[in-house]
Amino acid sequence: MAANNVRVIKHGMTVQRLRTEANAYVGLKAGDAIKIGGTGTNYAIPCLNGDPEQATDVFLGVSKADATNTASVDGTVDVELCVPGTVLEILANTVTNVNTDAKILGIVLDYLTFDRSADTAAGVLTYDEDETAGGDNDVHGFLTLDIRVTDGMCFITPGNAWIGRGAV
Repeated sequence: MAANNVRVIKHGMTVQRLRTEANAYVGLKAGDAIKIGGTGTNYAIPCLNGDPEQATDVFLGVSKADATNTASVDGTVDVELCVPGTVLEILANTVTNVNTDAKILGIVLDYLTFDRSADTAAGVLTYDEDETAGGDNDVHGFLTLDIRVTDGMCFITPGNAWIGRGAV
């Protein structure tokens, strides 16, 4: 797995270099989930706890390397763009919630979001399999395709909150 735990495993698109804002989310790592944000929504920022949300966020993809922004200087980050059908892998937030087939069947094909241990770039990114309103495709940005019972690895694809649709 990459430094912040999300990886494109199938049907990723091209890699695009995007701007990152000075003194905002310094410390983006390879493997971070990236969305549009920042001043004027002109920057790449990390998905935080509960992202992406429909009608609010535009999910771009997964960072391929660490970002170069600092506290005083704008930088860049290379992002592998993702669309519906791109398969990502990320660990469940609580692996014991997905350690049996019966538990997994209650989550597969639900729309869910990310969980981040802190609402900063330093937080560890996981998939929120315990989302209280799980399955709401009008709110949550990722469709759960499958989960590996042995280690809690989730396989997901973007829903409507992706770059081709905008904030729908």
